[in-house]
Amino acid sequence: MKQSEPFFNFSEKTPLFLVGLFTLIHFLTLFSSVPVDHGVLRPLHQSDIGVTSHAFRLFFHGFLHANWGHLVINSVMIMVFGTAISQGYRSNLNYESDILNASLFFWIVFLTGVILGGIFQWIWWGFVNSSLSTGAIGASAGAAALFSTGAFVLGGKKKMYEYGFVWVGLNCIIGLIDNFFIINIAWPAHIGGYCAGAAIINTCLKKTNI
Repeated sequence: MKQSEPFFNFSEKTPLFLVGLFTLIHFLTLFSSVPVDHGVLRPLHQSDIGVTSHAFRLFFHGFLHANWGHLVINSVMIMVFGTAISQGYRSNLNYESDILNASLFFWIVFLTGVILGGIFQWIWWGFVNSSLSTGAIGASAGAAALFSTGAFVLGGKKKMYEYGFVWVGLNCIIGLIDNFFIINIAWPAHIGGYCAGAAIINTCLKKTNI
């Protein structure tokens, strides 16, 4: 990416499409009879939810938001870092496989972040009293995956690890606060999403890349 490239460059269509999809789904959950609860991630031990439903929730919870503020924060992250990785993919990064285009790579990063974030959330619920949880929605996990991958594009592995250290520390603090005040933020999913993006960028890069 050129040094003169503005940070808030929203020229990529795929991040714009995802933000539009987020907004549409949020409108439907607010102003229609669509039952948003059917897409919320729930602890695995809940006997009233079958395997098929859990699998659907693991995917679809990544498109839900708690409120408009939540949607705006995720949308800004997706636009900034989604644009960065899409443009960086084309200009700077040499990948082993030429079958991936920038749009497909974006979706792989986002959805892998959503899924791994959900798995991290399930693992955490397995260690604590998950009956206190109202569930989790994981669009933030997908945004975190774009964050880590975008951090690599903007500053290399060093920047990705630096941001990762701060990201993990911040979410662990949120986890500690959650033990006392039950703020219901899916912080394990945030960490899982960041790890997903970091794993993808390290896996896809050629060994000759710097």
